[in-house]
Amino acid sequence: MTHANTPAIAVIDSRGLGVRAVAYHRRDNSAAESCITQQVHDVAGRAVLSRDPRLFRLHQAGQSAANQISVFSLSGALLLSENSDAGWRLGLLGEDGQGVEGWDQKLTHSRLHFDGQRRPIASFENAHGEAQRCIARFAYAAASADESLNLCGQLIRQDDTAGTLHYLSFGIGGTPLQHSRTFVEDPQWSVDWPATESERDGFLEDDPAITRLHCNAVGDPIRQTDAKGNTQAFIQTRAAELKEVRLTLAGQTEEKTLVSDIRYNAFGQVERQRAGNGVVSCATFRPEDGRLEHLKAYVPDQPAFQDLTYEYDAAGNITGLTDTADPTRYHRNQRIEHTHRYRYDSLYRLIAATGRQLRNASGGPQLPVFQCAPDPGQLENYSRIYTYDAAGNLEVMQHQADSASRTERTAIAASSNRSLPQKTNGELPDDNDIAAGYDLNGNRMTLQPGQDLLWNLRNQLRQVDRVVREDKPHDTEIYLYDGSGQRLRKIRQAYTGTLTRIHETRYLPGVEIRSCADEILHVITVEAGRGKVQVLHWEKKPASGIPQDPHRYSFTDHLKSSTVELDEAARLITWESYYPYGGTCWWAGRSKLEASYKTIRYSGQERDATGLYYYGFRYYMPWCQRWLSADPAGVSAGLNLYAMVSGNPIRHVDMQGLVEVDPNRLSAASAAGMHRFAAAAASFTVQLAVRYALELIEPNHEYNLALHVLASSLEGAAAGYTGYGLTKSAGAHDGVASMVAATAGIGFTIPVWMSEQGLPPPGTDPELHRDAIGRIASVIGGLTYQLTMDAFTAGPEIKFNASASFSDKFKTAAKASIGYAGARAGIGALNSFLPAPISGILNPVGEYADGFLETYMKPYPSETTDYSENTQAALPSSWKSTFQGAVTRSVGGSINRFLGGLISSDMSSVARGALGNAIGFFTEFRALATNQMKKGFIKDSLSPAFDIESPSSRRSSTTKPSGRGYWEGSLHLDRLFREA
Repeated sequence: MTHANTPAIAVIDSRGLGVRAVAYHRRDNSAAESCITQQVHDVAGRAVLSRDPRLFRLHQAGQSAANQISVFSLSGALLLSENSDAGWRLGLLGEDGQGVEGWDQKLTHSRLHFDGQRRPIASFENAHGEAQRCIARFAYAAASADESLNLCGQLIRQDDTAGTLHYLSFGIGGTPLQHSRTFVEDPQWSVDWPATESERDGFLEDDPAITRLHCNAVGDPIRQTDAKGNTQAFIQTRAAELKEVRLTLAGQTEEKTLVSDIRYNAFGQVERQRAGNGVVSCATFRPEDGRLEHLKAYVPDQPAFQDLTYEYDAAGNITGLTDTADPTRYHRNQRIEHTHRYRYDSLYRLIAATGRQLRNASGGPQLPVFQCAPDPGQLENYSRIYTYDAAGNLEVMQHQADSASRTERTAIAASSNRSLPQKTNGELPDDNDIAAGYDLNGNRMTLQPGQDLLWNLRNQLRQVDRVVREDKPHDTEIYLYDGSGQRLRKIRQAYTGTLTRIHETRYLPGVEIRSCADEILHVITVEAGRGKVQVLHWEKKPASGIPQDPHRYSFTDHLKSSTVELDEAARLITWESYYPYGGTCWWAGRSKLEASYKTIRYSGQERDATGLYYYGFRYYMPWCQRWLSADPAGVSAGLNLYAMVSGNPIRHVDMQGLVEVDPNRLSAASAAGMHRFAAAAASFTVQLAVRYALELIEPNHEYNLALHVLASSLEGAAAGYTGYGLTKSAGAHDGVASMVAATAGIGFTIPVWMSEQGLPPPGTDPELHRDAIGRIASVIGGLTYQLTMDAFTAGPEIKFNASASFSDKFKTAAKASIGYAGARAGIGALNSFLPAPISGILNPVGEYADGFLETYMKPYPSETTDYSENTQAALPSSWKSTFQGAVTRSVGGSINRFLGGLISSDMSSVARGALGNAIGFFTEFRALATNQMKKGFIKDSLSPAFDIESPSSRRSSTTKPSGRGYWEGSLHLDRLFREA
C-alpha cells in the first residue's frame, strides 16, 4: 500500500519547540523515503532558520543553504528575512513598532513618514541609484469634522499608484459608506505625488467613480450602488445569512432577482439556492465527515446541466469526480468517460490524473480550439503523471493521449525553488540560466521566449510584452495597482500594422468597465452562494447577435471553477473543463463571439490574454503548474514559495495567491464559530435570567453583603483552584501547590471582601449591589458557556493532536487573538449605544469570530492537527473537564473586569467600550491555561470532593497506539536521530 508504514514524526527539544518534522514519501510500491524538515530556534524560542527536505540533505552533505533565515530585534520584531526564493528583506521599526524604512535584495529603498499621532502620511521609494519618489500620500479628517458623516479622525484621502481614493462618509462602526476613485490620467506616469492637493489633482482625470454602500445596524451591507448607478440589494435571514440578491440596472426601475432561496446547513454551508433563470443548485455533504458528496444544477423536470459526484480516500483527498450530466461517448475505439480519476503519494501530492480533452491539445498558455457545439469526435481520454522533488517542485509531467503525447520537464535551481522549463532543443537549463531567468527578488523575467516581464519596485507585475517586434510597436499588457496591491487597471495594446488598438479594463466595486475603440462595456458581477452572475451592459449598441443586458449565470465546481454558463432562459452559453492544475482541456458553446466575453475561469479567477491567471497578489502559470513570483506572504504557506497549493490542486484552492484553502478548513472554522456563537448566546440568556432572579428580592444591607461575599468567594475559589493546577503542572510539590492555591484564593478574595465597591453604607437607603449580581451571573454564565461548548460538538473539527507542542498552540492563539481583539473592540463600541441590561447582546458575534479564527489559524493539513467529524451532540463525557473549563473562564472574566476598571473615565463611552472589550483578547490563551491546569490535576487530584468526573468517563487517561505503523515509527526513531 502507498501509505503503509509512513508515520509523521515530530521531534521537539526540551522547550517543546519543534526542531525536526519527518514525513515518509512513498509512491506506488516504492520504498519509503524520509523527508526531514529542519527548524532552528534562538534562546527566545523564535524560528531563525528553516530547511526543507531537499536543502536539509545538502546540509548533511556539508552545504549551508537554507530556505529561510530570520533575524529578530531584542524586542522580538523581525528585522531581516533572508529567503532562498524571494531574496532578503531588511526592515527598521520605530519606537512604537511600526515599520519606518525597508530595503530588499535589489537595494530598493522604501520609507514611511508619520504625523504626530503616528499615522502614516506619505510613502516613498527609490531604486538603487535613482531619485526618491513619493508613491502614496494620506490625509485625515480633523477632530471637528462633520459628525453626521462620522469622519472625525478617519482617513479621507489616499493618493496611490493608481490614482486617488476619497472617503466621503463612514458608518458608526467605521465602514466606508461612500467613496470615490479617480484614476491617474497617464497610466505610464512614474508616480511621484506632490505635497499639495491642488498639484496632485493635476495628474488625475476629471470624473470620479463613486460607490455607495448602505449597511444595517450591525454593519452588514444591504445595498450597494456602483459607479455606473447599478444597485445590488442583499436580503438576509434572521441569522444574518445571505438569502437573496437583487439587481436594479442604472436608469431602470425593475428590480430583478439574481439569486434567491439560499439555504444553509447547521455549519453555514450552502445546500440549496435558486438562480434568477430558474436553475436550482443543490449541494449534499456526507454526514460522517462533512465532505462535499454531490453538486447538482438543474431546472425541475429537465435534465441536469451539472451533476457532480465526488469520491474520497480516507485522508479526504478526492479520488474520483463524475459528471453524469455529460454522457459517456464512444469514438475512435475509445470509451470517453465522464469521470476524472486521481492518485496521490504518501505526502498527499497529486501523482496521476485521468480525464478527457480536446484532440491534439497542445501545452502552453493558449486556450484549446473553441467548439461551437460539443463534438464527440473531437474528444479523447488523457492521463497525466506528475513527479516532484523533495521540496515539492514539479519536475516532470508526462501527458499521454491518443492524438499526441509529450513529456514536460522543469529544471530546479540547486539551492532554491526557482525553476525554468526545458529549452526548445530539449536541454534543461542549468543554474546560470535559472539565475538569469529571475531577478534578485525571485520574480521571473520572461513568460515565454521573447516575452519579457517588467516588475515595479513593489514586486508587482507591471508589463508583459506579448509580441516583440524589432522596428514596430510591441503588443503589451500594462497593469496598475492600488495602495493595497490590488489591480485596478489593465491596458492591452495591440499593433495592427497601421495603428495600435487599445483595450482597457477598469476594476471598481461591483462593476468592471471594459473599453476599446468599438465598444464600452459595463460588466456587473454578483457573487452569491455557489455561483456568480454577470450582467453585460453596453453604452452603445452591442455586437451583432448579442442582446443588451444579457445575464450570464456561472455554475462552479468545488474549487469555484466556472464549468457551465447559462443565460436568463437557462440555455447553454459555454461549457468548460480543466486539467488538474488549471489549464483548459476543452471548452464549447453556442457562439464563439459570446464565449469571448468570458474571463472568469479556473478557481473563479480572471484569465488574462497572456494566459496568466490573476489571483489578487500574484499571477499563476497553469501550463507550468506554478506561480510567476515568490509568495509575498513569505513562508506562511510553506517553505516552497512557488508551489501551487502544496501539490494537491484537486483538494485545495488558493483564493488570493497567498495561502491555500481547504474546504474542510472552512467547514471546521464555520462549525467552531457556530459552537462559540451558540455557547455565548446560551450564556447571555442564563446571565439575564440570573440577574432578573436576584434583582427580584427586596434590597437591604445584609442581602447586598451576602451577594458581595458570594461573588468574591466564587471568584477566589476559582483563582485558588486554577493556581493549584498550574503549579502542579510545573512539577511542584503538593505543599507548594496548596500554598499557591491558598495565596491566590485569599489574595483574590480578601481585598474584594474588604472593599466597599457597590455596597451602600449601613443606615442609608439600600440599592441593589448590581456589581456583585453581575459577577455571580458571570460565573454561572461561564459554566453555561462551557457546558454548551462541551455538549454542542456536532460537525467538522480541526484540533491539535498529541504531537503538537505548546509552541504550536501558542502561535495559533497569538495570531487568532489579533483578529479577536479587533472584533471585540468593534462590538464594545456598538454595545455602548445599548441599554446596560442587554449591552452584551452582540457578544455572540465576537465569539463566532473567535471560534472561526482560532480554528482557521491552526496549521492544517499538518502532522500536529487532525480533522474529524462528529455526527451528533451529546452530554459531556467528562464533567471534570467542563468544570475546569468553567473555572478558568471565571478567572479570565475576573481579570478582564479588573483591567476594565483601570480605563480612564475621561474617555468617551464608545472609546471605553471598544478598549474595555478589546483587552479581553488575552482570553484567547485561556485554553492553553486550562490544558496546563488539567495536567496538574492529572498528576494529583486536589481532593475527592473535586473528582466530579462522570462514571462513564472513569478510564485510563493514556492509551497506546495500536497497529504496525506505530511500531514502525518507534523503530525509526534511532535512525531519525542519526539522520537529523
